Amino acid sequence: MLQRAGWLAIARTMKMRFRTTELLNLLASAGLAMGIRPIESAWGDTLKDEAHQLPEVTVYDTAPDQPKNITVIDRKAIENAPGNSLIDLLSREANVNLRSSTGNDKFGGVDIRGMGDTYSSNVLVLVDGVKLNSPDLSGVDFTTLSLEQIERVEIIRGGNGVMYGDGAVGGVINIVTRRGNQTKADLYGNYGSFDTLDSNLNASFKSGSTRASLNAFHNQTHGYRENSFLDKNQATVNLAHSLTQALELQAGFRFHDDRYGLPGPVDYSVINNAQLRRAASTPDGGGKTRDYMGQAGGSMDWGPVGSTVLKWSYRYRDNPYEAANYWSTGDNAVAPWKNTFKFQEVDIRHQLAFNSGPIVQDWTLGYFGRFGSAARNENGQDIPDQSVQKDAEYTNQSGFINTRWSLPIPLVVDAGYRYDRFAMQRQSAALKRMCTYAPVFPYRPLGCENRWLALDDSNNTWQNFAADIGLTWNMTDHLAWYFDYNHSYRNPNAEELVLSAPDLHPQSGNNFETGWRLRFQSGGRLSLALFRMRNDQEIYYDNHVNRNYADATLRQGLEFSGRLMPMDTLSLSGNFGFIDARFENTGLKVPLVPELTGQVSLLWQATTQLSLSVSAEFIGSRSNGANIAPGVDAPKLDAYQRVDLKAFYKLGDAEFFAGINNLFDDFYETTAYGLSFYPMPTRQFYAGLTYTFSSPGN
Repeated sequence: MLQRAGWLAIARTMKMRFRTTELLNLLASAGLAMGIRPIESAWGDTLKDEAHQLPEVTVYDTAPDQPKNITVIDRKAIENAPGNSLIDLLSREANVNLRSSTGNDKFGGVDIRGMGDTYSSNVLVLVDGVKLNSPDLSGVDFTTLSLEQIERVEIIRGGNGVMYGDGAVGGVINIVTRRGNQTKADLYGNYGSFDTLDSNLNASFKSGSTRASLNAFHNQTHGYRENSFLDKNQATVNLAHSLTQALELQAGFRFHDDRYGLPGPVDYSVINNAQLRRAASTPDGGGKTRDYMGQAGGSMDWGPVGSTVLKWSYRYRDNPYEAANYWSTGDNAVAPWKNTFKFQEVDIRHQLAFNSGPIVQDWTLGYFGRFGSAARNENGQDIPDQSVQKDAEYTNQSGFINTRWSLPIPLVVDAGYRYDRFAMQRQSAALKRMCTYAPVFPYRPLGCENRWLALDDSNNTWQNFAADIGLTWNMTDHLAWYFDYNHSYRNPNAEELVLSAPDLHPQSGNNFETGWRLRFQSGGRLSLALFRMRNDQEIYYDNHVNRNYADATLRQGLEFSGRLMPMDTLSLSGNFGFIDARFENTGLKVPLVPELTGQVSLLWQATTQLSLSVSAEFIGSRSNGANIAPGVDAPKLDAYQRVDLKAFYKLGDAEFFAGINNLFDDFYETTAYGLSFYPMPTRQFYAGLTYTFSSPGN
C-alpha cells in the first residue's frame, strides 16, 4: 500500500486514498489560487438563486450574531448540496459528526463537539420550536424529516441551556420547516442503489389571512446490508389563521409509521471484505414504529409591551422490535422488546424590546413544561423468568430569562439564567414462574403460576440551572470578536433511569468559547471558534446499568469555516474541525469521537440550466466504544474519506438531478463496540426529478 499524504499537511494521522487526496488538493488549490472574493460559508444560496435574506428572527429562531459558533443552512443551500439525506447534510459541517448503526436514517444521528456515545441525549433537535428528542435512549428519529420539507437549519454549537434547557450540552439543531406563504406544490421523486425509492409531495396554500402546508412522503430501501431494509410513510399538515394583524392561531398534526430491519454488527475481521461486511448477524431482527404528534398554539403582538408565542404539543410513539436475545445460546436468536412513550409539552415565550437611553435592550422570558411517561418491555411480555417491564413517569418544568444589550459603543452583551426542576417516579417488575410444593418428601409440585414481582420502585427530584453570559465586540463593520461562558445541565432520561444505578443523577458542565467572524459586503464570511467544555458526572450508557462517570470529561477544540468565489460561476467552501475529548484524570480518549475532520465543497454553474455540486470530506480515526477504562484496547475505527457529487439540470418548472454518494467506494464505520463493527454503505447511485406547480401570480 502506498503511504498517503495528510490533507493540507494538518492531519498527522490521516491516511487518504490517492484519488480523494487529489480531489481535495485540487479544490483547496483552486480556492487559494483564484480566491478573488470570499462569500458566505456553508453551501450558500448563490449561483442557483439570488442572495437570500433570513426572515425576521422570532423568539423560536436564532439570532445569527450571538456569541456562539452558528451555521445557517438555508433552502437554497439544501437544494445545492449533494446527497439526499438530512444526516449527511448536517455532518458536513465543522465538528458535526455522523453516527449510525444501520446505514440509514433509522437509529442514525449527528454528534456535535464530541459527545460520543451519548450524543442522542446531549444534542437537542427542534422542529419549529418543538423538541424532536425522545425521552428514551433512541434519541432523535430523523426518519420523521425529509429534506423537501425544510426551509432552514441552524446549527448552534456548544452549551445553550438558557434558551433550550435540558440536554443542550454539545449543541442544538434548530429546524424551520417550509410554510404556506404562497400557493404552490412541489413533486419530488428519485430512485437509486439498493432498490431505494423516495417520493415526496410538498404543497402550500395561502388565501387572505389563512395559510396551510402539507408534506407527505414515502421512502423504501432494501438497504446496503442484509436485513437493513427501511420502509417509511409520513404526512404532516400545518394550518395558520390570522384573526387580526396582531393575533395568529396555529395548529398541526404529523403521522409517521415505518418498518425496519436490524442487521446487527459484523466481526472486526471481515470489515474489509466487500461481501462479508454486508451480512447480517441478526437476520430476523427488526421492528416497526408508530409516531403521532399534534400541536396547537398562537402568537400575539402586544405592541409596545412585546409579543408572546405559545406552543402546546402532544406526542405518542409505540416501537415494538426484535433484537439480539442474550438469553439464548443461538448466535442469531432474537427476542421481542417494546418501547412506548407519550408526553405533552407547553412552551411560552414573551419577547420585549425597548430603548433605555442609548442602550437597546431585548428581553425574552419563558416557561417550559414536559409531562409524560415511558415504558419498556424486555424479552417479551409473557416469558417466565425472562420478561421484564419497566415504567417511568416524569415532570420537567423550567423558567428562564435572557437579555441582550446593544451598547452605544460597538459592544453587545448577552446574559441569561434558567431554573429547572425534574421529578421522576419509576418502577420495574419481572415475570417469574412461582410454584408451591407439598410439605413432605418427595415435595411434589402442587401448582405453578406466572406472577409479576416488583423489582425496584424509586422517586427522584432534581433541581438544576443554566447560565450564560457573552460579549460581542464589533471591531469593524465586517469583523467581530466574541466570548461566551455558559453552564449547562442534562437530566437522566426516562429509559436511562429504568436501567440505572440507584445513585444516577444529572450531569453539569462549564463551557468557554471565543471566536472571530469576518463578513464581507458580497455576503461571504470566514469564522474561527475555539472552545473548552468540561462536564462533571457525565451520564454514560451501559448495556446493564447506566451510571455517571466518576472522572470529569474535558473537550477542547476549534472550528474553522469559510467560502470563496473564484469566479461568478464557481464557489468553493470548506471547514476544518479539531476536538481533543478526554477523561480529565486518566487521559483516556472519549470513545467514538474523531479528533480531526475536514470538508471541501464545490458548486459550479456550467450554464444557466446545468450545475454541478461536489463534496469531499475526511473523518479521522476514533477510539472504539468499548475503550472506556484503562487496560481496554479494542481496535479503533479507521479514518475515512467520502466524496459525493450531484448534477442538476433545470428545464422550465422541472429540475432533473443525478448523483453518486461515496464516489470512491470507501469502506467505513461510525460505530463499534469491541470486535462488533457496524458497516456503512459503499458507493450509491441515484437520479430523480423535482417539478413545481405554481398558481398564477406566484
